[in-house]
Amino acid sequence: MDELRARTNPSFNSAKSALVYLMGAGDENAALMAKELHIEPEKVFQGEQQEALGLGLMATVDAYTETMNQLLASVPEKTVVDLGCGFTPRALGPELAHKHYIGCDLPIVIDEMDPLAKKLLAKKNRPVPAEYKAADFTNYTSLRAALNGVEGPVCITSQSTLDYLTQSEVRQLCANVRRVLVEFGGRWVTPDVEAGDRTVNTLIAVVGADALRDVMKAFDTLSGQTDVVVGDNDMIIRYGYENDIPKCAALLKEVGLIAKKVPMGQYMPELKVFSKLNEEQRNAMKKAYETLNVWELTPDPDWTEPEAKTGGEFGIDTAINGTELTVTLRGRVDSLTAPEFLATFEKVAGENALTAATVDMSNLEYISSAGLRVLLIMTKRLGTGHVIVTGANELVRSIFEQTGYDDILRIR
Repeated sequence: MDELRARTNPSFNSAKSALVYLMGAGDENAALMAKELHIEPEKVFQGEQQEALGLGLMATVDAYTETMNQLLASVPEKTVVDLGCGFTPRALGPELAHKHYIGCDLPIVIDEMDPLAKKLLAKKNRPVPAEYKAADFTNYTSLRAALNGVEGPVCITSQSTLDYLTQSEVRQLCANVRRVLVEFGGRWVTPDVEAGDRTVNTLIAVVGADALRDVMKAFDTLSGQTDVVVGDNDMIIRYGYENDIPKCAALLKEVGLIAKKVPMGQYMPELKVFSKLNEEQRNAMKKAYETLNVWELTPDPDWTEPEAKTGGEFGIDTAINGTELTVTLRGRVDSLTAPEFLATFEKVAGENALTAATVDMSNLEYISSAGLRVLLIMTKRLGTGHVIVTGANELVRSIFEQTGYDDILRIR
């Protein structure tokens, strides 16, 4: 099952890369976690040729994480819900020791992170509990289940989460977070909106403008590995793209969220990575962060929420007619259910000489990028034009169009 989860959600690998960067910056808790996970830094950074670029990315992750730790420690909410927590050592540090910390991520991450965190936290004498819950943030039922037993208000945070979401996924996430905040009270704080400026400005400060070319190559590589375009949604304001600002404002208005900008510079501590930088680099980083913001998002009280749509539980049926397969899907195909979709297809494909497949989506509510990857795997196995989709609703059709899958699949 882990192998299937990894293939449908390959971007989880970047979480371990971030942990190694923190370890390199001097974070002792990150080093403890990396040791327990048997992570070998040289394997995480395969293909990274430039030592200077590694230092720049190390500074970026350290500044990003430590600044957010300081900000989260200052909010009045006693519960912090970390969406896309990855393998961050956030719960092990002193900043959030008095907060009820709930780290949420994909099952493949939480299955490793939960026992690891429990083991390390047992030695920390943490005064307030820390928990780790598996959740798909585009699935409201899944997200809400992770908060069972929680008393509001809550501070929701996300670090590098928006970078990996498609346009449809970010809208689902925003709608779900709003519903949680309406019920519990609180806020959503994220630096992800200005992620492009944060990454680029930090790299320029540490290694110079030439690093931009290498960063763009890294993003292109990651996009190729995950079969989605990294950071390609209206919530992300990319570096140098002023047209992204009104797009972001329009999206927030559409999903009923009000934005307030909080200067990052006022929360930036004396970073561990500063010991590896010269005075000019340190000053340039501090100056860069004076121009960056964390976005604090709260529900617009005057916004009318549309009626929530539910597609019922996930279900999948298959039928074989000669060499042609028919797959009937129900409910939602997201990061939680895509592995079952893939397992079902590969089992049938392994037992039959298939030449084509029809995927009936008449009763499918939603498909995420994880589900799209399964369709891509099917297409690679059967050939372009040999996977036919029927009955897709308007939302699912729009997802195909936004991601370019309408050029890959035959949609009827």
